[in-house]
Amino acid sequence: MFEEVLERIKYYKKLGVNPLSLATGCAVKVDLLRVVYPALGELVPKLREKGLIIAPREDADIFPRPRDGVEIHRRIYSLGKNTNVDPREIKSIKPSRAIVLVQVYQRYADEPEKFAELVGPVYEKIAESHVPIHIGKGHSIVTPFKEDQFLMVDFIKPLSNAVEGFTLANNDTIHIIDPTDDPGSYRQVSGALSNTLNDLFVLGAYENLRLVLVVNAPLEELVNKMIKHAEKFAKEVEAEIVDAPLPKKGKLLIGATALADTLKHPPVFYDKVKPGMKLIATRPFGELAPINVYIACIIDESIVRDLEQQGLTIEELEKYKEKAVETISRPNKKVARVINKYLPEYNETYREDEHIAATTDVTGPGIYVVRELAEQTKTKILLHDIPLLFPEISRIASSLYLIPNATAGTNGAFVVIAPNEIVDDLLKDLKSINLNPVVFGEVVEKGEPEVIAPKKLKEYVVDRKILSKFKIKEEV
Repeated sequence: MFEEVLERIKYYKKLGVNPLSLATGCAVKVDLLRVVYPALGELVPKLREKGLIIAPREDADIFPRPRDGVEIHRRIYSLGKNTNVDPREIKSIKPSRAIVLVQVYQRYADEPEKFAELVGPVYEKIAESHVPIHIGKGHSIVTPFKEDQFLMVDFIKPLSNAVEGFTLANNDTIHIIDPTDDPGSYRQVSGALSNTLNDLFVLGAYENLRLVLVVNAPLEELVNKMIKHAEKFAKEVEAEIVDAPLPKKGKLLIGATALADTLKHPPVFYDKVKPGMKLIATRPFGELAPINVYIACIIDESIVRDLEQQGLTIEELEKYKEKAVETISRPNKKVARVINKYLPEYNETYREDEHIAATTDVTGPGIYVVRELAEQTKTKILLHDIPLLFPEISRIASSLYLIPNATAGTNGAFVVIAPNEIVDDLLKDLKSINLNPVVFGEVVEKGEPEVIAPKKLKEYVVDRKILSKFKIKEEV
């Protein structure tokens, strides 16, 4: 049944990698709720006193665009007390901002105290440079290999004080999209790079795209193959590849730091969100469910029987898995253009009857991003539905406890908060680019953040920590 896949797994193992031990897509992230946020909660106040600011979670770092552009200075640091950070070098660079990627051994990635012990000394050493630096975006991932830990910083240095518009920056790096596919396939690379661009596209930024690659593999020929795919992808999305050192750590790494410019104001008008505004999903989400269920079947073939008892054949699952990978591999640049259309010009005032108020990217946290929107906008949100690409597979995945959050994705859909006046036009524009948008919720009150979700959310999410953040509406 899985002969071809098993042969591919043997190839992975020859590379020194067990692909089934590597998390797929955004499942590779260090847990934000349990680990990253509590760890940073202790570090942030101390670092702020030294001039190092770590921003709260955002889709991307947003800052005024220097007319002469920016320089990227990449540095790779070891974790812990013996880190190799040189504060004098940072002082000579004089960066104003930074984008961070952390890869942590999985045994140290499940407790905030251990995570803080590893990353804290690095940040403290950077702060010793006494250069005011704003870390606008951090991305933390898990590795099953202790020797592959590192912290990468892309320092951003503006080349002029004169500004116009905005520059957005983001990093997303994963191990692999689909462990059943060849590690050097084009879909692996396009999916990973689309994922990092997604956090820029969701904010309507798509001009002057730049990719600073994060690529590694056990064989140099595989690295070169992935880079060639990245170059092909860059041409397709009209992006420039910026030269920078590769980490040379991690058995498999695919991703990038991405930058884009825009002369529109990004949709972060959280204080302008009002009751009556609608939540639109640009398309259904939950791409990771069929991929992870398929992998579970390879690890334990008895799961195939469990699926069949619930009316799903392995052949059907494989088709859904392929559809999910194809969806993940397509960049959302056209969606960025649609969002951009409904944004105010640079220095123009936001108008609540013409402009999108807020957006977010539905990736690793899945449906939990709506809770984050409620907190950012200080509103109560009522969800009418949970629009999933593969609702039945997500339900089965949860019922068999194969995925704690079967609404999660990679290079996912966008959630848009928009006023009623533009909803119909926005839906029409999204349908014109072959998407299936859906209005699935609305803002009902200003005040204490809360999300009221339909009862069926419990069919797709078994993670109690996530469920506790929603008020489940019991159906009469």
